[in-house]
This record gives sequence, C-alpha cells and structure tokens, in this order.
Amino acid sequence: MAQLSIPIPDEQISSAVMEVVKKLHLVPKSDLKGITWDINEFRKQCCGGKSANWVRTFIFDEFPETDYENGGWCIAPHKQAGTRGTTIFAYEATRWMEAHKHDIDWNARLAN
Repeated sequence: MAQLSIPIPDEQISSAVMEVVKKLHLVPKSDLKGITWDINEFRKQCCGGKSANWVRTFIFDEFPETDYENGGWCIAPHKQAGTRGTTIFAYEATRWMEAHKHDIDWNARLAN
C-alpha cells in the first residue's frame, strides 16, 4: 500500500504549537527571562498559595542564598524602608524552586 505524504512547513508547525502553548497557559521558562513578580505572584505561581509570611519564613529565611544581596533572585525579601516591596526575578526563582523543592518543609506551620 502506498503512503501519502503531505509536507507541512516548519513555520506552520511552530505557529500551531505556540498557539496551543498560549491557549493552555503554558509558558516556556525562557519566556520568564526579564519578568519580575511581587511576593503575591511568586507565592501563587511557585508556592501553592502559601501565605506571604510563610514564604518569607520558610523560604527566604531558611535559604538566605535567595536574597539578591547574597547573589539570589529576591530583592528585599522582607519589605524594607525605602523599597516598594519584594521583587522576585521569575526566571531565576522558578529554576531555584525546581532544584530545591525537596529541601523546603512544605508542612511547616507559622507560630501563632
């Protein structure tokens, strides 16, 4: 039996894939380059909706390497006087979170 072959241009394939990626809200990691988040967006995207205080305590305090001053990806992990708030570099943050997801105590609770 003869096979039928229909050539599809690479541009059409790429365009169709990108359309589906956008439709499903899938964002390639490279698209996060140059993107910053505030603490609320970070906690929603990377921390399962944990509270801002939980994120500051069990991620930023437990892992000081996340602080921008220590070469990390988070500026002002604890909102400081003279700053507008916590700024997080999304690309670096997502890479770090993926590498350290098993190091974080996701069951930790804040003291009342």
